[in-house]
Amino acid sequence: MQVVTTPSNLLLKVNESFHFLIKVFDKHGKGIPSSEVKITKVIAMDRAGYVREDNGDYHFDDLTNNTSYDGNHFISYTNKDGELKVKVSDPHGIGVRTFFKISADDCVSKEISVVFSVPTSPKSVYAKMYGHMPDFISVNNLKFYRPTLSTERTGDQVNHYLNEDWAKFTWYNAEEFCKSRNLRLPTKEELLDFYHIHSGNDLLSNYGWPIVDRFNSAWSSSAIRNMYFHDPLHFYVDFLNDKMDKEIVSDALVVFCVQDS
Repeated sequence: MQVVTTPSNLLLKVNESFHFLIKVFDKHGKGIPSSEVKITKVIAMDRAGYVREDNGDYHFDDLTNNTSYDGNHFISYTNKDGELKVKVSDPHGIGVRTFFKISADDCVSKEISVVFSVPTSPKSVYAKMYGHMPDFISVNNLKFYRPTLSTERTGDQVNHYLNEDWAKFTWYNAEEFCKSRNLRLPTKEELLDFYHIHSGNDLLSNYGWPIVDRFNSAWSSSAIRNMYFHDPLHFYVDFLNDKMDKEIVSDALVVFCVQDS
């Protein structure tokens, strides 16, 4: 049995698919028609190495016999030339590496692994899932960097969203964090410009950044003095509710560090 995959590099996004071309032949190299081919999910693992049972069904399109199936096990048959073409996708994937076993007539088998990455996890060794979230977005000659995972830098609060834990920081810790990366906090004007181009819904839907309830207000560097507080109040922008306001420095908010281009 020969198994050819297209593309050969099986690192895909959840909205993509790959093709199996499975050839079953006898000892003389002649194709065996009507050979029973099974494709079975052996195990699925996240980037951290844990077994996952919550990934959802795979979708199999049998291009040879014009049928389709959703599940973890697929059975079909080769054509008169001993070939079977199957397209596989992971429409409900959560960002795992899946190991498939392909067997023919329960006699010969081969294993392959494929990754379907998700936009809601970054491509980072610290992420729990396999992802392709962009690390930054450029606006007005500034690079705005995504929020940080709590495994990348411990924050003052943690917000869990779609299998990842995201850090929030008090203002002074936010400032120190950005400086430690040779970056800085944006001014309120820069943050507002970023918001007007990329609202919270846009950041989540099109970039996978986890701007959701309780993780939607981001610090700026801009401050104002208030006679009732020892420390200055700092401005923040609410990316879900179209609002800019002031906050005390001990509250924990989202951080978008920026870099001047």
